[in-house]
Amino acid sequence: MHFPLTPHGQPGTLLAICGFDGTGKSTLEEAVLAAVSPTSPCSVAWAPTEWWRQDANIRRTLFGSGPGQVVPEESLLHFSLADCHALQADVILPALARGELVIVNRYLFDMVALLEARGLTRPEWLPGAAARIVAPDHCFVLDGAAEMIVDRVVRRDGAMPGRFDQDVRFTERYNTALRRMAEANHLTVLRADAAPGENLRRCLDVLRDAEGRPFPAPAADPVAVAHPG
Repeated sequence: MHFPLTPHGQPGTLLAICGFDGTGKSTLEEAVLAAVSPTSPCSVAWAPTEWWRQDANIRRTLFGSGPGQVVPEESLLHFSLADCHALQADVILPALARGELVIVNRYLFDMVALLEARGLTRPEWLPGAAARIVAPDHCFVLDGAAEMIVDRVVRRDGAMPGRFDQDVRFTERYNTALRRMAEANHLTVLRADAAPGENLRRCLDVLRDAEGRPFPAPAADPVAVAHPG
């Protein structure tokens, strides 16, 4: 599905990093920030926001924990869209207006992939409802074998039976949905099993070509953070 997102029209640059938990989003985010921030103003943001993450109904529906109520899948989608709008109004657009490079860990595409993996058929109204979400100037999708990704999460968090982020079949459904969106929306796919420095170099090359600014090349592969996201 193609999403006709809105150009933000601000002097800054919006860079989104997408992918399932464990693909290395946080590693790449921190590496780009370390490479770019010495010469250019930067901001970072996480999607979904804490408002979404800590909602009792979200936690009950996704993780089966807490006192909330299990809500319908379309309700999760509505809440996700509201969260996207809140994040861009409160964090993304003000930083872009200041001329900053805004690095967002996860974006709309991740939220839709999550719900598709849970079995939600995309409603016909979704593209129109998402149309006023701002389009990233650059969006990188980290993709890899579901077995490898789940193994990373299990090694990081310990085995948690029943968790969707430790389910190989769920992870593959998520990856399949995200790959389709990457193709339909011309997003740049990176290999989750690539060396961190390789993915960083690809990101910086894209930024240099598009921005015309001399972002420095990394001297060596960055060390992976302890909790790849």
